[in-house]
Amino acid sequence: MNDAQIRSGKQGTLAAWQYPQLRLLLVSSLGTFIGRWIETVVGTWLILELTGSSFMVGLLGVCRFAGMALGPLCGAVADRVDRRRLLLTVQMTYAISALIILTLFVFRQLDAWHLFLFTIIGGICYSFDYSTRYVVAADLVKGEHLISAISLVIVVNSGTAVLGPLMGGSLLEIIGTEGCFALIAVSFLVSYFSLFCMKTPLKARLKTEAPFWKNIVDGFIYIKNHRAVLALILLAAMANLFIFSYWFTLIPIFARDILMTDATGYGLLMAAVGLGSAVGSLAAGRVSKGSEGGRLVVISVLAWPVVLLIFAFSRLFPLSFALLLFAGAAQGLAMTLIQALILIWSAEDMRGRVSGARGFAIGPLLLGNLFAGAGASLMGAPMTLILNASLAIIVTIVIIAWAVELRHGKSPA
Repeated sequence: MNDAQIRSGKQGTLAAWQYPQLRLLLVSSLGTFIGRWIETVVGTWLILELTGSSFMVGLLGVCRFAGMALGPLCGAVADRVDRRRLLLTVQMTYAISALIILTLFVFRQLDAWHLFLFTIIGGICYSFDYSTRYVVAADLVKGEHLISAISLVIVVNSGTAVLGPLMGGSLLEIIGTEGCFALIAVSFLVSYFSLFCMKTPLKARLKTEAPFWKNIVDGFIYIKNHRAVLALILLAAMANLFIFSYWFTLIPIFARDILMTDATGYGLLMAAVGLGSAVGSLAAGRVSKGSEGGRLVVISVLAWPVVLLIFAFSRLFPLSFALLLFAGAAQGLAMTLIQALILIWSAEDMRGRVSGARGFAIGPLLLGNLFAGAGASLMGAPMTLILNASLAIIVTIVIIAWAVELRHGKSPA
């Protein structure tokens, strides 16, 4: 099917699937997200085994998302250069880095600091990828199919959050560290060649004569003047500061110390979140207008930490697994709609910078992971999660009370 054959009136979760170039982007996303998820599970578990320290697990989480501090810069770059080439560079950099780690391990030279350095490089790559990938998805489809396109990208992410942890947790015991890092490199090469075959429209290649620093400042001014967009970014920042650390820092501690399971059990718990998130993202794809999405954001962002409060008291593996499914569903619905509404409610020439600011909102996860790791060491993982979830509920209520446009499901004029 070519662009002339696209059915404009088609709606629903899979409406954006009809775009051939978007399908190539989804294949690329599959490779990228699988590689990153395997790295997340394998790296976290290795650091936990090498150091035995909850704090070091949290510190690795800080390194994993340190690059998101570059979000505004990455978004400005995405508004100035060929976005496809930018994504190609990112995938190749990540693949080469994984091959270097593999080589170090094969020659018995791998140490903990190598994993930290690799994670930092991966975090910078992820910042550029995040600031660019969703904007490219928006560039490839018509406006009425934008929510569906973003939903499909995030569904791929969520689906790999099921497959990646299962592969990482299980394959670490089967094929070892060298096999896992070889698989990470292959995943990013698959992403690279999929993007190599993809064609992006001319509107994705914006040109500007303005100084680079002014592009960044203009992006911040634009967001400041659009309260609904700013509220969405603030909600994303809140989630990363108080909630997401459960996924990246606390779950391995819950798995080992509370639920008394092994690496495979840890992978299953991580996969439960991913499966729930995929379901939530698919549900978001059925939203046809921004006003409905605004109300659903409010509901899902509040439901997410409430479920985690219950999870903090669970000591049964099956119950914990089920609760993480529900938490993941609320997470997937909230994050998909936040990403989609940010792009829908932003001017086309600002999408890279707004998406970069959204990526910057992941930055608080640096502190979130660090505080979660330190909190788990001082007062245990359950009490840390209870405190974080409670703070998330309070801050969310404050943001919703302030952003009338979002609470009533209204997009900015």
